[in-house]
Amino acid sequence: MKFRFMVCGLGSVVAVLSAAAQTNPAPVEAVAPTAAVAELPSVDTLMASLLARLPSKPIRLSGDLLTTPEEGEKSRLTISIQLRYPREATYTIGDAFGKPLEQLTVLRDNGRVSFLYLTGDPMRGAPAPALDQIIQNTGLSWMDLTLGFLWWNGGQIIGQEENRGQPCYVLDRHAPIGGKAPYASVRIWVDKRVSMLLQAHGYDKLANLTRRMSVKSFKQINHDWMIKDLEVEDLSRQITTILRIRDAVAAGEPTP
Repeated sequence: MKFRFMVCGLGSVVAVLSAAAQTNPAPVEAVAPTAAVAELPSVDTLMASLLARLPSKPIRLSGDLLTTPEEGEKSRLTISIQLRYPREATYTIGDAFGKPLEQLTVLRDNGRVSFLYLTGDPMRGAPAPALDQIIQNTGLSWMDLTLGFLWWNGGQIIGQEENRGQPCYVLDRHAPIGGKAPYASVRIWVDKRVSMLLQAHGYDKLANLTRRMSVKSFKQINHDWMIKDLEVEDLSRQITTILRIRDAVAAGEPTP
């Protein structure tokens, strides 16, 4: 059973980033809540609502990782993702012909996270990479691919603003102490009406913008919505990578 890609219209998340969105925002810093901010939902409520929007049934996704460096040749890798939220997700990276190169499984259990990793030819078990590790010379880290920052604790909702025509809550979160992440903090834009991630900016310890993630379009699977196209800009290395989902099938159905 194939699922139809649903892409939002003009002024929605598939709109081209505005000039304002292309400039560096103010560094992430503590912002004193105003009266308006005090009326916003709590961080826990907002993130619980966002995570509840993830696919509720096991599905398999397949697509491409398209990388464009500022200098050098473009590259293409294949990707297969098996989602069994909320406990498990498996990401398999393949070469341009689909031959597996490495695979990471993320297991979540009552706030605890563990990883299973395979690599080599044939693929065998190996120590899991740190989430700040770059995947196969792309502009994408394992943290970016797994959206691991969505499960960080705490944070602060600093206000609300429009992002590409959509009303959003704006949230700042900081990386866990001792954890390895490609950024020290992240600013997240969450669509107020549908509780979906629209954009995220990663900052280093000096509050310099180093990573920009933009959801370009969504897709619908039965009654669930999820990311179809995710663009990740590694500003420190000047590399842009697009995660593009082509097909999705429910678990147990034949692959298209």
